[in-house]
Amino acid sequence: MDSPSSMPFFSFILVFAAIPVSLSLPFVVLHGIGNQCSSQGLKNFTESLSNYSGVEGYCVEVGNGVLDSWFMPLEKQAGIVCEKVKKMEELKKGYSIVGLSQGNLIGRGVVEFCDGAPPVKNFISLAGPHAGIASVPLCGSAIFCRFADELIKSEIYSDYVQDHLAPSGFLKLPNAIPKYLAKCKFLPKLNNELPQARNSTYKQRFSSLQNLVLIMFEHDTVLVPRETSWFGYYKDGAFNSTIPPQETKLYIEDWIGLKTLDKAGRVKYISVAGEHVKISNSDMRKYVVPYLQG
Repeated sequence: MDSPSSMPFFSFILVFAAIPVSLSLPFVVLHGIGNQCSSQGLKNFTESLSNYSGVEGYCVEVGNGVLDSWFMPLEKQAGIVCEKVKKMEELKKGYSIVGLSQGNLIGRGVVEFCDGAPPVKNFISLAGPHAGIASVPLCGSAIFCRFADELIKSEIYSDYVQDHLAPSGFLKLPNAIPKYLAKCKFLPKLNNELPQARNSTYKQRFSSLQNLVLIMFEHDTVLVPRETSWFGYYKDGAFNSTIPPQETKLYIEDWIGLKTLDKAGRVKYISVAGEHVKISNSDMRKYVVPYLQG
């Protein structure tokens, strides 16, 4: 029989054990081009993920948001996020990334390039242009879009455009692969496509993910082709037929560890209804939230 003096401590143990304790890691959201963390839509998205999962979430901004998402080179954007996540005490034990469109490439830049950063455990990609895009959509009607659209229509692989238009860093024209490899300043490095500069550290870091969730939107007309969301792409020299990720050289030769992850059962290829990054609440709960809850 318990002595009276031991009862309070035993009661404390029971009460403590009854309190639900989340062992899940926090997550960060990295937005796409033309967006910013202060927008109501992005606030709602981040809050919904936190509410559904019971996990703390943070939208990490790059510079001033909209303008820098268009005009700052992607490696510089990734460097800014790298420094921010290293300073966030909440992420010290590891975290998950939820990427939206272009934000996925920034997130992968953090995973592969960021020295001394906390570990990324889960990477949930919504409409990420991982294998590149064959067309850059025009910017829109805002005043700064006039400049962006002029850059889009000019020589996309020139040093000037590469240094001043973010999406030029992942434009991969199937009929200009040699020029892409020689002049495109971001994606060839990120995807370890350059034989003379292939980096085993990038592969080791990317293949250390616990889960890679690749979500493609069935009615996506922004990403051309939409299969880039799964690392699929056009055949070299062709705009009329795509190949699945498993038939690309990136996968077969395992340049970044995608094959390693896939063979270990850590890649989830998911297709959902909807337009570019417009995920329904039900699909969010089904395909995103479980990977935030540990």
